[in-house]
Amino acid sequence: MPQSPPPQAPIPNRLKGLVALITGAAGNIGLESARRYLLEGAKIVLVDISSHGLSQSREELVKSIKDLPDVKQLDPDDFILTVQADVTSEEDVQRYTDESIRKFGKLDIALLCAGISYSSTGILDTDVEQYDKVMQVNCRSAFLGVKHCGRVMRDSGNGGSIILVSSIAGLRATPGLSAYSTSKFALRGLCITAAAELGQHNIRVNTVHPCGVNTPMFLATWPEEKMKSMLATVPLGRWAEVADVAALVSFLGSADSRFMTGGALKVDGGIVMF
Repeated sequence: MPQSPPPQAPIPNRLKGLVALITGAAGNIGLESARRYLLEGAKIVLVDISSHGLSQSREELVKSIKDLPDVKQLDPDDFILTVQADVTSEEDVQRYTDESIRKFGKLDIALLCAGISYSSTGILDTDVEQYDKVMQVNCRSAFLGVKHCGRVMRDSGNGGSIILVSSIAGLRATPGLSAYSTSKFALRGLCITAAAELGQHNIRVNTVHPCGVNTPMFLATWPEEKMKSMLATVPLGRWAEVADVAALVSFLGSADSRFMTGGALKVDGGIVMF
């Protein structure tokens, strides 16, 4: 497998003055995206169901930026807020948006990447409890995030960017992950409908579609031989890295993507071609 090239360096101050909220912030993609947002000048709101995970994420982020000239003299609480919340609960989603506004006064970016998967299971052997859990965490949480973050962005009058983390499983058949694929396809419907509705408020909505990301959760999904055969289908010859996804969601949060909405942006090394 080819070695991953060094990640693109953050663009200093590209997100200065913006406030970004990240759900699933204790996960690999959420944490790396939060780091990228911070390094590009944003203040951030970290949301996760795990209070321990949030504490660890905050500690790691503070270490990452402690030597930056603009922040090294500041209290980390000036630019990082953590909110423990169940993203499938409307009460909790309302609370994390309210706390964001109380702390920072606005919300410019909502990266909704809370999600779960499971070990490969054929559709005939997938139980309804597993299906319901995946749909709750992957779809309901995104719907609630769009609803409440979108309302805050609309009321501010400044617009914003909402980014839904889907998957290439939301663009093609994924045998063995029927519930997961269903949930990720559903995010496309949510995205394009929200983009059509919210564009009048200058709120952009896009989905990002990584292939397998080089994380423990993904690597545990498939048997080793299956992983090798899947990797052989990647034209660029490697899995995605969390830094690859973070670079894209940073772009989508910035003014550089100000005329992009309703898009499905792949981070897949060329697996899906269309």
